[in-house]
Amino acid sequence: MGERRFEWGGLSADRGDYVTAAEALAMLEVLVVAQADLAVTTELRDGAAWARFSRGERWAVVSTPGSRWFSVETDTGHRLQIVDANTSKDQSAQLLAVHVDVAEAYVRGEAVPVRAGGLGGSVLAIDVNGRQVLLTQSVGRRVRGLFGR
Repeated sequence: MGERRFEWGGLSADRGDYVTAAEALAMLEVLVVAQADLAVTTELRDGAAWARFSRGERWAVVSTPGSRWFSVETDTGHRLQIVDANTSKDQSAQLLAVHVDVAEAYVRGEAVPVRAGGLGGSVLAIDVNGRQVLLTQSVGRRVRGLFGR
């Protein structure tokens, strides 16, 4: 059986410009090599490439099916997610590298809480290569926080 390719809502770039989950995993494995101070595991799971970064109790997971969406999720439920139906292979590699940088910075403890709006959720600011990146909690997690669950 051939490898499945992810298509976001039927929209896609040129099929030759897709990044498969296996290709994304190979990219992740190259990107995480220099992280000797962190525990890192990589795998293919549920049609997506995953990299889990951890140190002590703190962890962050980077995941992508290869093209179209990229995500970082933390142990606190904060996340950064980018969905782009037109990412090329080069753009996918760049987005994956940024998400790895965000995960590494979070796990190393570089996240700072910032004032949040709406539904009482929290926001974490992370400095990544001189730029501030904001991680937010999902709406479900925000609603549960309002009711003390």
